Amino acid sequence: MAVKELRDIRKEMFTEMEQRLNVNRKPEDRFFYYHSCEDRIVLSHALFWVMTQNIRGHVAKEKYFLLLRQYQEEMMSAYLTESDEFPELLHYSNVMYEALPIILKGVYDLRIDKDARRLAAIAIVAGGYGGDMSEEQCYDLLDDLDFYYNKVKCKKIERMLPELSKMVIAELNHLS
Repeated sequence: MAVKELRDIRKEMFTEMEQRLNVNRKPEDRFFYYHSCEDRIVLSHALFWVMTQNIRGHVAKEKYFLLLRQYQEEMMSAYLTESDEFPELLHYSNVMYEALPIILKGVYDLRIDKDARRLAAIAIVAGGYGGDMSEEQCYDLLDDLDFYYNKVKCKKIERMLPELSKMVIAELNHLS
């Protein structure tokens, strides 16, 4: 199959997924609706991406989760290189991120499954914190986003992991 055909199929799939997500849903119920700018959405994805690098358990092997992480990495790479593909990859990452909690709730019982509940809590913390942190901290973290050995990394977010883990634990208490 040609690359253009694959892109067209991908575009159709994401359009259909997004339409299903938005059935009977108000715009203000969308995950990134209250983020003040595109940079904060990118930061939320970066937070999630770093926070889930070492996730364990059966959800770490879920194809949907692995695909989301792949799109996030490609999107962040496009963001850093100012690629023309960035808007499309950000859109796909957003659709997949918004579908993640719905998929987790549909496949797993979050009251029982600790791994799925933890992944949902990480998604909530990363999405919320990326939109709520101070502008100075937001741009400080985005400025730290860079390539290290051909991999997208953010050392400052990695150093924040103990603090972010406490937020995830607090969120887990709400999901129980």
